[in-house]
Amino acid sequence: MMQYMGVALLSLAGVGEGLDNGLARTPPMGWLAWERFRCNTDCENDPHNCISERLFMQMADLLISDGYYDAGYRYINIDDCWLAHERDRRGNLQPDGTRFPSGIKALGEYVHSKGLKFGIYEDYGNYTCAGYPGILGHLKEDAETFESWGVDYVKLDGCYSHPNDMDKGYPEFGYWLNQTGRPMIYACSWPVYQTYSGMTPNYTSIINTCNLWRNFDDIQDSWNSVERTIDYYGDNQDIIIANAGPGHWNDPDMLIIGNFGLSYEQCKTQMAMWAVFAAPLLMSVDLRTLKPDYKAILKNKPIIAVNQDPLGIQGRRIYKQKGIEIWARPIMPVYRAKYSYAIVFLNRRTDGTPSEVSVTLKELGLDNPAGYHIEDLYDEHVYGIVTPDRRFKVDVNPSGSVVMIRCDIVKGKTSQNLVQNGWDAQPRNADGFVLDLGNIGYRGNVDGSAGQYPEIRGGGYVEPDPISVGGGPPQTRTFRNTQQLPQNQYVPPSYPNNQYQNQDLGYSFQNINGQYINTGKK
Repeated sequence: MMQYMGVALLSLAGVGEGLDNGLARTPPMGWLAWERFRCNTDCENDPHNCISERLFMQMADLLISDGYYDAGYRYINIDDCWLAHERDRRGNLQPDGTRFPSGIKALGEYVHSKGLKFGIYEDYGNYTCAGYPGILGHLKEDAETFESWGVDYVKLDGCYSHPNDMDKGYPEFGYWLNQTGRPMIYACSWPVYQTYSGMTPNYTSIINTCNLWRNFDDIQDSWNSVERTIDYYGDNQDIIIANAGPGHWNDPDMLIIGNFGLSYEQCKTQMAMWAVFAAPLLMSVDLRTLKPDYKAILKNKPIIAVNQDPLGIQGRRIYKQKGIEIWARPIMPVYRAKYSYAIVFLNRRTDGTPSEVSVTLKELGLDNPAGYHIEDLYDEHVYGIVTPDRRFKVDVNPSGSVVMIRCDIVKGKTSQNLVQNGWDAQPRNADGFVLDLGNIGYRGNVDGSAGQYPEIRGGGYVEPDPISVGGGPPQTRTFRNTQQLPQNQYVPPSYPNNQYQNQDLGYSFQNINGQYINTGKK
């Protein structure tokens, strides 16, 4: 008992200082296995796609040879299902010996030999979500194990744990990571499990503990999943935006660009929106088979520059009406307390034709007298210097497409407007917004009434959901196909019911090769 109390006091002393590791000053970029490769452990019948050292070594090679490193991607991250089902005889974590015969330390060394960084997965619970050993009861030992393996990034999930224990447990594990002396990004799932169990996350503690954190559903390979994430980040922006900044980021989950569920235009949309969200850019795709068009999206350096902007201010939704949304993110350079901006026009209509949006910079709040230098970040069209009164007509394709522009503030006075007559009707261009000093919002049509701007071509569009501008009340959502539980119950594994089934909240059953296998009690 005295020994336990000593550990508790030591951990609390560290919690007050927070996870001051100096990492993730911009959102991390890399590759993460989960969404694309899941928990495929069948290396006998599917050796090319199973979770194994071979897969991660191949992805590390491609990050270098295909130019992702040059675009800013640095991390190769393992997710669930790398572990053996039991700890070793000394109580330490160990990988599956068949799929990782060289060991995790050797895999980390291989990743490091490429100039990359190495990430790993664990769970603050008795078990991981897929039923492998969790860290409960082994926080100090597991942190030291990760340090000995040369780990640079730790993702800590929250299956099989009490959400009300996380306020102590996540900071305690962060303390032990810090105590190793090795810099390791700490990615938490703490707030999402508490939110969906009815608790209110303590973001003051979270941002002082974690470098990034999940606060919404696991992303799935579908446009619906991306849309729901976009809605969550818009509807809850007044709560979550203030928590983001250098060293601590909201994490809307992986990039699914180039997989099976998104169209080409929707892939461009996810990249643009994650840049506005100041989100980690963690690709989860088979880089071995990725087509050039999708590679170009993932390696779009102007959009990555927005994502990596050193101000670290998360963007927000400033307009939502008639199926059209406008999102804006303050970025560098700043001049006389006025920001530059990245602007995204998002068209969620399904009426089959591009929508024309007509607006001036001034109506959106970009009121710098000398204007803004505007460039389309996908079409690479440079519009030049545009003054606040100049009208833009933006054509945005339907079904989840975007126009994304960068508006760099112009210093000093200018008498020359480089936007020529006729250009303002050409796609693809969008316009910005800007109320400086943190007061970001749209200055025009906030209720959709006629005669105000932006004007949106096409009457008769029926918005299926209630319209809101600049956010709205949080919506009731279901997290990872689980039911909301009282605070004193366990949160079951966060995977689709057709993949993992749970009985009586006492066992975890994993679907392996069509058979449900009991992976043990909690």
